[in-house]
Formats: sequence, C-alpha cells, structure tokens
Amino acid sequence: MSATTHHIWQPETGITGIEVPWQQLAASEIDSIKKIWAEQRERLKGTSQLTQFTERLSREWAIETGIIENLYQIDRGVTQTLIERGFQAEFLTHGSTDKPTSYVINLLRDQQDALDGIFDFIKQQRSLSTSYIKELHAALVRSQDHTDAQDPFGNLVEIPLIKGDWKMQPNYPTRNGVIFAYCPPEQVASEMDRLVSMHQAHLATGVAPEVEAAWLHHRFSQIHPFQDGNGRVCRALASMVLVSAGLFPLVVTRDDKNKYLDALEAADRGNLALLVDLFAALQRSQFRKATALSENILASGTGVASAMQNLVKVATKSKQARELEQKKVFNHATALEQDLVAYLESLVPDLQQVMLSITPKGTAFVRRSTDANSHYYWGQIIENAHKLDYFVDNSSYRSWVTMNMAWNRRARLVFAFHGIGRPFSGSLICAPFLEFRDLDEDEQTHSTVVPVTDEGFVFFYTESLEQIKQRFSPWREKVVAVALKQLGESL
Repeated sequence: MSATTHHIWQPETGITGIEVPWQQLAASEIDSIKKIWAEQRERLKGTSQLTQFTERLSREWAIETGIIENLYQIDRGVTQTLIERGFQAEFLTHGSTDKPTSYVINLLRDQQDALDGIFDFIKQQRSLSTSYIKELHAALVRSQDHTDAQDPFGNLVEIPLIKGDWKMQPNYPTRNGVIFAYCPPEQVASEMDRLVSMHQAHLATGVAPEVEAAWLHHRFSQIHPFQDGNGRVCRALASMVLVSAGLFPLVVTRDDKNKYLDALEAADRGNLALLVDLFAALQRSQFRKATALSENILASGTGVASAMQNLVKVATKSKQARELEQKKVFNHATALEQDLVAYLESLVPDLQQVMLSITPKGTAFVRRSTDANSHYYWGQIIENAHKLDYFVDNSSYRSWVTMNMAWNRRARLVFAFHGIGRPFSGSLICAPFLEFRDLDEDEQTHSTVVPVTDEGFVFFYTESLEQIKQRFSPWREKVVAVALKQLGESL
C-alpha cells in the first residue's frame, strides 16, 4: 500500500501572506503589555534583578526549545536548577537527562548563545536577511554533527548535518502512512527570498508583532529550508519579532507542546488565529512573571541613590495621568464584576437543585465584596498567586465575586480582582480558585484551595471595555466549567 502525501507547503501557491486583515487576528492586550513592560524596564534599568530575569528567561528558552524537538529530555527539577543557576554539567545528575551530559550542555549553550545573538542583532538594528537566517541556523546547531534520516528501505540512520546552508535533499517525514511534504530543495532559495521580502512588507505596514511572529514562524516551517533544526530557527525568528517590538522572547515549554502543535496544524489549514492566540498567551505568562521584579528589588533593598533615581522616574509621570489610568482600569474591573454576578446568578437555580438533591439544607448563592469585606480570602489569594506565578498587589485595588455552595460540604468559587505587580501600572488581574471548607476530626475548619485555571485574566487600562469583555467571556466560561467538574468529583 503506497503512502499518501500531505502538502504542508503548497506547490501551487508557495507561501502566502496573511489571509485575513491582520487586525482581526491581533490580541488587544499586547500593546498594553508592551507599554507597561517598557515602563518597568526603564525603572529597573541597571539593576541586578533585571539582568537575572533576562538571563533566566534566556536559559528557559534554550532548554525548552530543544525539549520541544526531542533533542534531549531533562527532569523538571533539574530544569529549574539550570534556569536559576546556569548551564553547569554538575547539575545534570545521573538519570536527569537521556543524552550524554556534555552533549546536552553544549546544545544548551549553543541555543542560549543564539538567542543572545538575536538580542545583539536587534540592538544593531539589522534587517532580516537569508544570510542572517543561515548564521542563526549554524549557531543553533553548532554542536550537533548528525541528524536522523531514512534510508531507501525506511530504516532510521544518522547522516552528517549541513550547518548554515539550505537542505540538499527533501526532508519529508512519514507518519502513519502519510508523507508530510515541505518545500522541495530546488525552490527553497526563492521561497526564502519571498519570505524575507514579505516579512519586511509586513513590518512596513505595521502588522502587530504577535501576528507577524506567528505568520513568520508558520511560513518558515512550511518551507522547512534546513536539513534539521527548523523548529529551533522558527522559534528564534518569532522571538526576534517579539523582542524587536519590546516584548518577551517566545518561550514554548513542554507543557505547551500539544497546544503548539495543534495551532501549527490549524495554520496549515489556513487558520493562523490559534497560533496568534498561543503567542499572546505566552506573552501574558511572561508578563505575570515580570511583575514580581519590582517587588523583589523592594524586598532585597537597593541603594539610596538607585532608589532615588527610580523614584524620580516614576514621579515624572504626572499624578493626574496616573489617576486617569487607575480610574479607567478600575471601571473595567467593576464592569467585569457586574458581568460575573449576572452570569453566576444565572447558574444558581440549577446549582440549588443539585445541592437540594443531596440534602434539604443544600444551597447556592452569589456574593460580591464591599469596601468592608474586600480583604477577605487574602491568604487563599496569596496561595493561588504562587501557583499562577505572579505577584499580588492589593494596595491599588481589591474585590471579589463568589459562588457559594453548601451540601454536606461547603465550597466557594472565588473570582478575586486585584493589582498585579508593584508599583501599580494600570493592570489588574482576575484570579479564580475553588475553596473547600471542611471540618476535621476535632471539629476544626480547614481550607483547601483548588486551582481552576493555569492563567489568571490580566486586563489593562489601555484596552477598551469591549475588547476586555471579548477576551473575558470565553475565559470565564472555561473557568466555571473546570470548577463544576471539580465540584462534581467532590459531591
């Protein structure tokens, strides 16, 4: 039985531009992340904390970009040590990786050096070219001398890896009887010239960075111009676009792999939206981590001169301007809270029936915070924030909306609204969690906090309420669906 061919790169058209107006794909929160991160970077300029954050981000990128490609595997605990302390062979203990230690360390250093090279490329204000893409490939695969290939009989064999030059033979993998066909070698050079030209045209017309990063990544992957290492180059080029725009490098982790592959397959079918959405979500994730930087500096203590410089920078923005920023995002929060109350109250009748079917005293009801009780759930909020990896600030804004349920147990689905990072920069987060409250053998109440999402909902003063609600509605429904599933397992 002969294999069928699935064309990733279309012979009739080659790579194509962005099929729909790019504005339809853009994520409304990205401009806000860019602006607020630029302000925070300026405040933190010259601090060791900013340097350490950048280095840790670079090391995480280097580790995960190879794991995604199955170049090696590294245990999660060891991964964190490498991110925090650097690429030292002694951290790769026996059994923590599936490849020789020296080989893995060399790959990690090559990949980190390649990303550092991208930062230098951006600082030098160079324009993307095919020659630079070849340089990037050579840097990424510097310590990789061989790659896998299939012989005429379908056996997997090792062959020498061509570094920094286009492929000489087709690299069409076969899976489950299907041949996945990329651009043939004889057309790679012309297609790569087209890719660079189209990319420059997109930059000239102001295509949003998350859209351009997704487009460039996918179209490059369709061409697959190198014998091996294409995935690493894809993510490096996407990072180049994002960092050039003042955003974070594209860190796709092993936990993101399934979503990542699904988004790429959707892009193969002409739907780039899932890839754009994933890139935007990864930017939000890095933004949440970055919000802890200022707090870390405050906690560790800085010199008077440095602190005074930061104070002057913050003070240059007028008090009136800051108040306008705060008021706008606070009004957004109020609107989202009203939306949540209405949505949750629509669920109360059905939940009430479920509770009453278990016990005559079963009940379900919605509550919203007041000024007098907005400080409730502080301990649970901190615990949940650690799991979601961000810094809580309740000095600028705090409120909550809860769905309360009681049967022979008590539970609350809590949507907590508060600041994220310090000083306040015009962004808030809605961080939900499910809390169970039970009596132990000594009749003492104890609380169990159960996460219901892997990402809190961050929103910004620069977004319109309509944009925020468009993002909030599907997120809110996913959270409630997860919470109801968790609730069902506890009944």
